[in-house]
Amino acid sequence: MLNTDTRYGPVTKALHWLVFLLLLGQFVLANAMLNTLDGETTAGLTQGSLYEWHKSIGLLALLAAVARYTWRRLTPLPDWAPNLTSVEKRVIDVVERVLYACMFVMPLSGFLFVMAGGFGVKLFDRWELPRFIGKHAGLAGTAQVTHEIAATVLVLTLLVHWVLVVRHHVTRKDRYLHRMLPFTHQQ
Repeated sequence: MLNTDTRYGPVTKALHWLVFLLLLGQFVLANAMLNTLDGETTAGLTQGSLYEWHKSIGLLALLAAVARYTWRRLTPLPDWAPNLTSVEKRVIDVVERVLYACMFVMPLSGFLFVMAGGFGVKLFDRWELPRFIGKHAGLAGTAQVTHEIAATVLVLTLLVHWVLVVRHHVTRKDRYLHRMLPFTHQQ
């Protein structure tokens, strides 16, 4: 279950892909909720329901990010891939730090925005969470802008991550991608 000196373990891989799928789902839901007009539905969900699912999955993504970060701190990483340059190692280090920051800032700022904005959270469109933050326009506005900036930074940072991985896998043919794919390992 643990990472080894040469490869990521199944828990690390599962948490990596779980966070990725939750974040991908968030961007799909955000697009749907922002493009569904009041009174219309997308995939059978009203705009209000899409917002509630977005908020609920955002909280799940935050929990998954906490689990991933905790696991990352408790489990040593494999050694660097042997064919990474020193510049690539520095880029990977920065990318990892920025991604973790976004994984925390984005859902927390979204939560603050909906709570301070007076919208609240109805988990999976069923259970209302307590509103422990009163309506506060300034806090809501700051949180909304922070949420949008974090989303943009996340997308740009993921693009850097993907370019590096694809470049190694396709151009250098070094199976770099296999280090994190489920059911595979670096040869």
